[in-house]
Amino acid sequence: MGALKGVNYEDPLVKYRGERVVSLLRKLEPAAKKPEPDVAVDIYYTFFLPFPILNEAAAGQDSYRIVSALISSARLVDVKKYTVADSVASSIAAATILYRLSKLQQRMAYGSAGGEKNEEQGPQIPDDQLKAMVEGALKEAAEQMETVKDVESLAQSIAAGTGSYLSLEESVADVYRLAKNSDLRELLDFLKTFDAFEVASQSRRLSHRYSRGEVRAYELGGDIERLVPHELSLPEELFYAKLADSKLLLYEKVLPETLGPIYVLLDKSGSMMGAKILWAKAVALALARRAMSERRNYYIRFFDSIPYPAIRLKTRLKGRDLVKLLDYIARVKASGGTDITRAIMAASDDIAGKRFPGASDIILVTDGEDRIGVELVRRELKRAQARLISVMIQGDNPDLREASDVYLNVSMLSSSEALKVVRF
Repeated sequence: MGALKGVNYEDPLVKYRGERVVSLLRKLEPAAKKPEPDVAVDIYYTFFLPFPILNEAAAGQDSYRIVSALISSARLVDVKKYTVADSVASSIAAATILYRLSKLQQRMAYGSAGGEKNEEQGPQIPDDQLKAMVEGALKEAAEQMETVKDVESLAQSIAAGTGSYLSLEESVADVYRLAKNSDLRELLDFLKTFDAFEVASQSRRLSHRYSRGEVRAYELGGDIERLVPHELSLPEELFYAKLADSKLLLYEKVLPETLGPIYVLLDKSGSMMGAKILWAKAVALALARRAMSERRNYYIRFFDSIPYPAIRLKTRLKGRDLVKLLDYIARVKASGGTDITRAIMAASDDIAGKRFPGASDIILVTDGEDRIGVELVRRELKRAQARLISVMIQGDNPDLREASDVYLNVSMLSSSEALKVVRF
């Protein structure tokens, strides 16, 4: 018997929610004793439902006592403002409670003096210890939930314009780990002062006129092939008069251009430490959104004196791919020297190897004073059919200026300067 009224514990979806919480718990604590399925369900729906109501018939059961302690806590409101009707956030909050519960049960089973482990369900947790555990778990969950919601918002922002809703359901464990990443928290806080996403959302796919393309608008003209059908209902004399004057109502048809990837090369050398690399990472995420909205592949590769492995987002974006990208970007720290030519060669190899149709864009973000092999860089870019857009942070590089198709000099690490890069 479950501890909550109105929850159908036989519903396959309800069972799935409980099993997923248990699965997340096992990833957090492999040694944790598997809780009863209804316990995981009850804790999950305590966070998921706006107003969970206790089932008094279940009084005395472990799940009832846990849920009762949760509902009676003043901290629950701090967590539920993030978790109501959000399955990802509710799963993470529920797993946090179960994780703390498992640790408390382990301590009780072994005893303070290190006694033998109790293989049974274990002694019942005293009310005062249960409430203390719940308070600590809710405090931890509240700290994580803001990051979880920011990750979800960022995911939907990057996926905006792709025609599909990006779900993080399949990546709950990874989102949980991201929520505990202090470097990601710093980046997300920085992004809140950063409005490059507003401009990225205005990006459109390039297109050219084509009589058999997709309809974009209406226009006047004399091209019978694009004629709006109701024009045929005009009197014959009027129809031919409009045809002679090229004033028939026509469909404006376009064919979207196929473009190669947006490829971000981001300098992580020691001189980029601090605000510079935070600004550069924020620009990289804004460019990821632009790439997705334009149905283009997206790459990011960090480099210092050597290029590091690249991360790729395909046009059919999946939640786990985005979580992997965020984890990668957040973990990278500034250190090392600078070799710009080597980084450009690595990006050109990636693009040329995939044989992407259409032109590609390599966006190089650096503050490095480095000697560039101009002719070598030009040859590599031509081989990859790519433009080089160089973003020089608070400095100047004449060689890079000569080798670049677009050269942007950033004097201030501001949102307005970032928008220039996103609009390149």
